[in-house]
Amino acid sequence: MEMFIRISSVLKTVPRRSKSGDSLLALQVRGAAKKILEGMCVDLGEDVAGSVKVKSFKNGVLNIVAPGLLSTELYMRSSGLKKEINRVLGEEIVGKIRFKAS
Repeated sequence: MEMFIRISSVLKTVPRRSKSGDSLLALQVRGAAKKILEGMCVDLGEDVAGSVKVKSFKNGVLNIVAPGLLSTELYMRSSGLKKEINRVLGEEIVGKIRFKAS
């Protein structure tokens, strides 16, 4: 008997326009972004990578907060980041990424 249900299978059954569906999708996008950012920032050091925060996802826009110069560096890598997040999610969900310096 399976005790846990994968989030991807739950997302497929929840209507896209419901509040809970939006929340689940945002959680999935934020989780994928966090994991991908950890991999992208490995060359920058653990303490630097830990300072990046995936804040929110709404209406196709992913918001990320990072220290000044790191925010600029991530902006330069944003097209690859967006492409990789959408690849992991299996469809074009993230349309834009906004970076804010902390």
